[in-house]
Amino acid sequence: MTARRSPWTDELSQRPSGEFRADADAARAPEELAGVMAGLSRHFYRAQDATDACERVLEACTGLVEGCTHATLTLTTGGRIVTPASTGPSAQILDDLQRELGEGPCLQAIRADRNVVSADLDHDPRWPRFGPAAARRGIGSVVASRLFTDDRTTGALNVFGAAGAFDTAAQDRIAVLAAHAAVAIDAARTRENLHEAVRSRQVIGEAIGILRERYGITSEQAFDRLTRASQHLNIKLRSIAEHLARDPAAGGVRPPADGTGAAADC
Repeated sequence: MTARRSPWTDELSQRPSGEFRADADAARAPEELAGVMAGLSRHFYRAQDATDACERVLEACTGLVEGCTHATLTLTTGGRIVTPASTGPSAQILDDLQRELGEGPCLQAIRADRNVVSADLDHDPRWPRFGPAAARRGIGSVVASRLFTDDRTTGALNVFGAAGAFDTAAQDRIAVLAAHAAVAIDAARTRENLHEAVRSRQVIGEAIGILRERYGITSEQAFDRLTRASQHLNIKLRSIAEHLARDPAAGGVRPPADGTGAAADC
């Protein structure tokens, strides 16, 4: 995925960047930072889904972090570490290299340190293979900031640039962006899961209604037959229900000959 540009990002990128600091004491933070964060929150909240949220995060990163030439979002999914969003093929290669070599700032941010910074990848002893490989591709600096909500790690925001590209202010910006990104992506994932659950309940309800009408059985009996058919065919319950709801006359779940189990015409 290639990061896009929007009028919102263009407007913020024109503001002075060196003065923005993510100080622990919010009372000392510049008023401009509060405006930037408010804009970020609204911009990320409007994401349609997790994919859109990732794209908006990279859009903000490339627009607001001076020195950023490449950026990726690495997420943990089902025990795996994947890169669903990057600013382009060159950025994607940097994440692929880390997974292939088993070392790198992104992996370290996810597994050990919340914020990982290197101003000279070519000579960084922490990653003796990845660092020189990145340098050969023109990447000298990186800031990797963990994405997390409460105690749950969801991934990392990884920002790359030339050697010595990111000063303290830029590092702070990246950390703040990562904090907002974690919340936005987690919220988008939650909304997607809720919508999926609602859709599943609806289609299963339709299938139960069809079985009740067809066989004169109760809702509990209809659901039991759907469940048994799902187990018998090793097909997800929702898929069985969708098949039946899509074309009730084509078959689906039928009563067994002995009246005790479930059979299927799927």
